[in-house]
Amino acid sequence: MDRRDMASAKWAHVPVHGRYKGHPVRSQRTLCPGDLPCVRAQCLEMKSLLLTILLLGLVAVLKAQEAPPDDLVDYSGIWYAKAMVHNGTLPSHKIPSIVFPVRIIALEEGDLETTVVFWNNGHCREFKFVMKKTEEPGKYTAFHNTKVIHVEKTSVNEHYIFYCEGRHNGTSSFGMGKLMGRDSGENPEAMEEFKNFIKRMNLRLENMFVPEIGDKCVESD
Repeated sequence: MDRRDMASAKWAHVPVHGRYKGHPVRSQRTLCPGDLPCVRAQCLEMKSLLLTILLLGLVAVLKAQEAPPDDLVDYSGIWYAKAMVHNGTLPSHKIPSIVFPVRIIALEEGDLETTVVFWNNGHCREFKFVMKKTEEPGKYTAFHNTKVIHVEKTSVNEHYIFYCEGRHNGTSSFGMGKLMGRDSGENPEAMEEFKNFIKRMNLRLENMFVPEIGDKCVESD
């Protein structure tokens, strides 16, 4: 057998002197006949495709970690109202001069139990209600669907805007927005975003006020 025959036997597993030589038989669908560089090109192309898929998956995971959906936010804990605004329906004598921490407890199916303490006629009043989650992220209802609460995240960590809108006969009759934070400290950046929210909602900055924050409501003797 000359060298040409031996080369053919090497790739086709043709017995040479009673023994098999060369590499295992390869499918012709993978090999370009007589062209080994073509096989290498296909391998490189496959590796490049797999690398692209892995990179796309990694980017998706990182984006999900950076911006979790609203329905995964845990609102449980103590919140402080740092600024408030109304749509002009709140009489001046009902504007609170001091507010107290709001407690929120996460319930099953995403509902939120909210406890508000306020000062009324020389007494501390505690009011508890449930914000029922809707199919729309960040939207809740309360008081037999007569109130709709929208929760909007700000760019400042642990600061949200809660906007409660009353409905009567299908029309809006009341609106109250609050800039809420996990701490009671001032935050100029969050305050600026709250003012931008007021403008975006076509509310008036004159109706915004910053109440005093009390640690705990205590009745005088």
